Amino acid sequence: MANKQLMGTAGHGFVFATTLCGLHFACTSGIRFLDGKNENNRADGSAMMVPPREIFLFVVVAIASIVALNFSLMLNTIGFYQVCKLAQIPTMCLLEAIFLGRQFGRKTIQAILIVLVGVGVATVSDMEMNFAGTVAALIGVSCTSAQQIAVSYLQKKHSVSSNFLLAKTSPYMAAAMLGLGPFLDRIVVNEWVTEYEWTEGAVVFLAASCALAVLVNISSFMCIGRFSAVSFQVIGHVKTVLVFFFGFVCFSAPITHRNILGCSLAVMGMIYYSRVQLAEKAQAASRGGALGEKA
Repeated sequence: MANKQLMGTAGHGFVFATTLCGLHFACTSGIRFLDGKNENNRADGSAMMVPPREIFLFVVVAIASIVALNFSLMLNTIGFYQVCKLAQIPTMCLLEAIFLGRQFGRKTIQAILIVLVGVGVATVSDMEMNFAGTVAALIGVSCTSAQQIAVSYLQKKHSVSSNFLLAKTSPYMAAAMLGLGPFLDRIVVNEWVTEYEWTEGAVVFLAASCALAVLVNISSFMCIGRFSAVSFQVIGHVKTVLVFFFGFVCFSAPITHRNILGCSLAVMGMIYYSRVQLAEKAQAASRGGALGEKA
């Protein structure tokens, strides 16, 4: 809601999305100053480390994700953009199945489909396609899915904490976004960020946006590392429901029966997904215990 007030035409009209992302990561990079001295060490005392080459690849994919999604939003209708966001979960499932050998049970797939249908009913209305917009959307969906999978993969592969990985990648993300952002925003909105006329209210909402972005980035890396990229996406659709709720309560935004139906269906899917995941973990634990007893 802070971003809506900052960027919306009814708010302060700060429409420079890529530059704003750079400011978010610049603030997030300060996390390394908040960590204790032992934060960079594992439980056994060894130092955490991720190879520079993998950090570089991660940053490139993440930047491509942000840039492509911004162009997708510019070139496509809101309806098609929302459909592409929904496509991230199936894309992640496909990528994890192909490259990580992960298998998804029937009930997990059912729960994901319920969530996608619910969010789709609540958010998707008009939908038009064009070649350039479709290409940008495909790149954005693929890179976003790969980037979020990499967050989990790198944490597990190198036994590093979510804060460590975030602290290592966010300064590079900030530098790239603040370097490219003004030029990309100029293409998208036909205006330079330096031409924006600041007001006291805009500064307040910018500060709020950056503060909330730091919390979102920390919780995102933590959630993906603790669970999975797919689970993070499913849980992330709670935000869609909350946007409708707080928009109605705080700003008297109109809400339709279709919005209510879709959000209700999405919440049911999330609850079902959570129950399925808990049941699968319990089964895995019982199998592990049984194998231990046989050994």
